[in-house]
Amino acid sequence: MDTIRAKVRAMLIRVGGLFGKGRAEEAEFRAELEAHLAMHIEDGLRAGLSREEARRRALIRLGGMEQARQAHRERRGLPWLENVLQDTRFALRQMRNAPGFTLTAVLTLGLGIGACTAIFSLVNAVLLRSLPYGDPERLVYLFTPDPHLKIPDEVICPSYGDFYDLRRESHVYKEMSNFEQALFRVQQQGTTEHIGAARVDEDFFATLESEPEIGRTITPEDNQPSHAKVTIISHALWISMFGGRPDVLQRTIALDGSNYQIIGVMPAAFEYPAKSDLPYGNPHIKSTEVWVPLALTAKDKAVRGPGNNVSIARLHAGVSIHQAQVEMGGIMARLDKQYAGDPKDIGLPRNWGALIESFPTVSIGAVRPLMRLLLAAVGLVLMIACVNAGNLLLARASERSRELGVRAALGAGQSRMVRQLLTESLLLGGGGCTVGIVLALLYLRLLPRLDPGNIPRLTEASLDARVLLVALGASLLTSLVTGALPILSVSRMQLTDFLKSHAVRGRAGGHSRLQRALIIAQTAMVVVLLAGAGLLIRSYINVVSLNTGFSQSTVTFHVSLDQRYGKPEQQIAFYKQLLARLDSLPDVQAAGAVSDLPLNNSESLSFLWVGGFPNQDYQIAEGRTVTPEYFAAMHIPLLSGRSFTDADSEGNRPTIINEKFAKTYFPNRSPIGGQISTDEKHADWSTVVGVVADVRHTSLEEEPQPQIYRAAYDFRDASIAVRATLPSANVTNDIRATLRSIDPNLVATDIRSMGDLVSIASARRRFQTWLLTAFAAVALLLALVGLYGLMAFSVNRRTREVGIRMALGAQREEVLLLVLRNAGTLIGAGLIVGLGCAWMAGRLLQSFLFGVNGHDPLTGIAVSLSLLACGSLAALVPARRAAAVDPVQALRAE
Repeated sequence: MDTIRAKVRAMLIRVGGLFGKGRAEEAEFRAELEAHLAMHIEDGLRAGLSREEARRRALIRLGGMEQARQAHRERRGLPWLENVLQDTRFALRQMRNAPGFTLTAVLTLGLGIGACTAIFSLVNAVLLRSLPYGDPERLVYLFTPDPHLKIPDEVICPSYGDFYDLRRESHVYKEMSNFEQALFRVQQQGTTEHIGAARVDEDFFATLESEPEIGRTITPEDNQPSHAKVTIISHALWISMFGGRPDVLQRTIALDGSNYQIIGVMPAAFEYPAKSDLPYGNPHIKSTEVWVPLALTAKDKAVRGPGNNVSIARLHAGVSIHQAQVEMGGIMARLDKQYAGDPKDIGLPRNWGALIESFPTVSIGAVRPLMRLLLAAVGLVLMIACVNAGNLLLARASERSRELGVRAALGAGQSRMVRQLLTESLLLGGGGCTVGIVLALLYLRLLPRLDPGNIPRLTEASLDARVLLVALGASLLTSLVTGALPILSVSRMQLTDFLKSHAVRGRAGGHSRLQRALIIAQTAMVVVLLAGAGLLIRSYINVVSLNTGFSQSTVTFHVSLDQRYGKPEQQIAFYKQLLARLDSLPDVQAAGAVSDLPLNNSESLSFLWVGGFPNQDYQIAEGRTVTPEYFAAMHIPLLSGRSFTDADSEGNRPTIINEKFAKTYFPNRSPIGGQISTDEKHADWSTVVGVVADVRHTSLEEEPQPQIYRAAYDFRDASIAVRATLPSANVTNDIRATLRSIDPNLVATDIRSMGDLVSIASARRRFQTWLLTAFAAVALLLALVGLYGLMAFSVNRRTREVGIRMALGAQREEVLLLVLRNAGTLIGAGLIVGLGCAWMAGRLLQSFLFGVNGHDPLTGIAVSLSLLACGSLAALVPARRAAAVDPVQALRAE
């Protein structure tokens, strides 16, 4: 038998060396094989075997094991499932015999599928998953923006008077509701805390079509000012405060010292309004835990000026947002004329517009571009993984060319080999899917640590059925894409081509050009990701390097006074005592209070008139009320004039302005002594006594706006700033102890440094930068693995050539440079294509950038140098292996 196999092997080598003979050689070869097959069948018959068994054993002896088994099954009439199982077993053996290839391919696909699955789970939670309300697509917000006011349209909702007129005259809404956000003080587990609350009308829950888990909602009787106090609590508060007891409806809860009868418990998913639902909501409320009646008086319902209320509505079925906005626009135009110059309004001609936006638009409109960016980035990563795995399969197919050639020579059809290769590709994709799901779980554990706090429902990202289906779909897609190249090669296979190539070496060089093209395409995609990540990194550095105008080490906290401090003199006495005690603490340098902290998503805007300036209507400046030591506590420099004193908080209070205000309204004169009025009748004029440096109040990325400061102590709610030489933890303990010594029923909330607020303000940019950088790093790793694999494969294929070169006098350094030059050519071509694509992508990325252009040349240079350096390192190991080839051994092996 060994002699026969040797003869067949020699025959294959001999026939493989015949070039240009065409189909005649192929026919002769088949005839010779059939002759040998007939000889073995005759031997079997003489040994007493049946003809079928003798043929099967003859095929096995000639190397056609797989064909023999296939023929045997076909004669037995086994179903197609048996064929699939046989293909699967054979593919598993092939993968087991090449563990390095299998592990690399599975991990490559796993990285791409895992990243794709994790990001889709995030997009599913943020964009696709339905809100916990009935038919949320018909829920809308009502806004009344004024085009003259340079503020976001979503800041101003209809006044109470306008809202009730809209509800009476509109025909497009099924339900309408008004509510206000609030903070309540509550005793829980022996400590005093502030919890988020909403004062809602009787239509609030009906508008949202949300029913309580236990109990009932608020009725019109509950919403009367004289009615007993009732409340609905959240599921989380029911569990934490009442232990989930079923008799909670017979209990009360003390809110700001007043007892409220609990009438209902909302489901666990309901916490509206949460912080992410209202971009310009109360910055101190993350989620709502209690709902109490709004209980407006007739006087409240007649107010026409802007307030703190939020208006929502539910459209009738079949009514579009455009139709509702047209109707609202007509009503508001009539109201503007009817109430023009109303003393309850802002003192300027009414010009309230009409804007209706859906719930999803308001809550996720700002993050939708970010989700698209992440999907595009993870799509590139998945494509790179597919290209890399496809390259590995091409190299694997080249190594198996002798096997495929022998199988073709023995009669295996193209469809049979294509099915086998497809089975192997699907198994690799399945393994990649398994690894990807595990990696996705790890990614989802890391995502909350990067949570910027203003991406709605980010923490709800999970691997639900929809996400798992996408993972399976990505696995199937990658299997088909990665297996397409070797399958296409086999489908075009001609037996003569295999016979003309070296029978032992196979067609190792047949796929080289395609593999190089794939490496170039892979490199180009990596360049796009690296360039995008580089631009975002530079933008993030620009943002965090900005001069904010204040000390980031200052510790701040929020204090909200209850009804016991209803009179201004009580508030003044409290804050003076609190600030004096804080200021007397060891190592505290200054302590002050302010109505709204910088970067706290809260602004107080005032119309103003400036003496000696050509004033116009709708001049606006940001306004803040501060105590005299506030500037020292925040370390805001005084540029000219003087700071406030305690006497400035009484009587006709003077004003301090910022540098931007001085340049805008006092361009060619000293602002000190200038006159400013924020009174609508221009009667109450204030004198400018100082100018302080600009502070970035609204956001880090917006230029400072004109700002006025007034001195006062009569706050109902205030933020306290403390500058000390102690660590923040020590200052926090001192703050709590000091406040407890003054009033044990009050609590300090949101204790953090200004550096923490800066970090929160830049959190979304940091989130997108870290994620895109992580994707770029994964893509770079995959590209380097692909380049290394191609260079290693090329070196193995060209061992004989390298041996000849070295035998003819080539030095090891020349061989080393030859391999590195080949790698450099591929990287250079990929860089050229990638930089062109990155230039086009830069225009799309511009809205995500800050302080850097999308076509920044420095980023392109940095990406090019980094990729060349990393690519050279990846090619160095195969290059050194080529330089270490022994020419004698290489030629002897041939």
